Amino acid sequence: MRSHYCTDLDAQDIGKSVSLCGWANSYRDHGGVIFIDLRDRSGIIQLVCDPADSKSAHEIASKVRDEYVLRAKGKIRARGEGLVNPKLKTGEIEVIIDELIIENESAPLPFVIGDNSVGEDIRLKYRFLDLRNEDSLSKFQLRSKVSIACRNALDRLGFLEVETPMLTRATPEGARDYLVPSRVHPGEFYALPQSPQLFKQLLMCAGFDKYFQIARCFRDEDLRADRQPEFTQIDVEMSFCDQEDVIKVGEEVLKDIFAACGHNIQIPFKRMSYKDAMELYGSDKPDLRFDLAMVDVIDIFAKSNNQIFSTPAQDPKKNRAKAIKVPNGDNIFSKRQMQRFEEFVRKFGAKGLAFIQIKDPKDTAGQDNCVNFDGLSLKGPLVRFFDPSDLKELVSRIDLKIGDVVFFGIGDKKTVLDYMGRFRIFLANELGIIDQKSLE
Repeated sequence: MRSHYCTDLDAQDIGKSVSLCGWANSYRDHGGVIFIDLRDRSGIIQLVCDPADSKSAHEIASKVRDEYVLRAKGKIRARGEGLVNPKLKTGEIEVIIDELIIENESAPLPFVIGDNSVGEDIRLKYRFLDLRNEDSLSKFQLRSKVSIACRNALDRLGFLEVETPMLTRATPEGARDYLVPSRVHPGEFYALPQSPQLFKQLLMCAGFDKYFQIARCFRDEDLRADRQPEFTQIDVEMSFCDQEDVIKVGEEVLKDIFAACGHNIQIPFKRMSYKDAMELYGSDKPDLRFDLAMVDVIDIFAKSNNQIFSTPAQDPKKNRAKAIKVPNGDNIFSKRQMQRFEEFVRKFGAKGLAFIQIKDPKDTAGQDNCVNFDGLSLKGPLVRFFDPSDLKELVSRIDLKIGDVVFFGIGDKKTVLDYMGRFRIFLANELGIIDQKSLE
């Protein structure tokens, strides 16, 4: 029925006769000439129904309303001077219609397509309409690209794709199984797979040394931010391999998946031990789009003359003292912001949030809680609990300069790494230093 999708066409197609199919995204009557924005899965193109070109097409166009299903035939022409729409991929052209067919009419819509302010209950009730939203379509397109790229990559690497049964026996895993009653065996039940683990083991024992499955999994467990009752996972199995082999396969697959989505990433990926990730960033999945790494200062805090700091620092196996430096933070953060920072970390178990500001000695003359040396002035309640030599060691280790602010967390290892890791991300958002487009 169609010769092209809407956005297959551009200025190079001017003069061509085309057949298009889709939905009326919008319509406008401008003094007898009717304009219809026709939408298909690729995007939008403008149709022009002029009675001078086709009286019958114009008569039909006058009956068109939003979301009518249309078939149209016509010729491509350039839009008039000053009428180009840069927001549309087809904004330089339009189609002069000589034949228009209404395939299906639409009742008045319960909401405007793409209006995200509509309540979720209404959007789910009319899910077929909500899925016409461009954002919804783009998610399906992205998932399709990811699945195809994953399959192609693993096929290239010599993996066999397999399918395993949905109706199976219960397996002793972490969550409850969903059960399906058997009609032919009353009182007996099948279990939906939490993962295809049982069958993967059979295949491995049978000598299927490299295979994969894009598997549907079902787990009857409480909802979490990253889990729902049914989900899809990519299961990859390999025999006669070591850790390096597994990592290389993962890198190849991810590289191809991102390439299919329009992003080129470099392999091999950066590697970091779990210990380094936790000690430097307070997370086993650290965000490396910005710096603000934590610096260990527990040995310096062990020499403090205040037992609140020195006592926990005496046991570095159980406790931690971490510092986060914010370059030029003294010129950025207000007193109210500094209070908010402490309120933030307290929510995650911190007893407080100590800090030191690095200032020019000329600006702190005669002020309390200041220690001056080497052209720097360290200001804050914390400084009186350390000898000047220890403060010099802090400056050197953290590489502090005038204008910097350094925050400290001390206490139980797990608690400190958690709230300082969260605080690191909180600071980055406050500073606006996260590169949202970066994939590194």
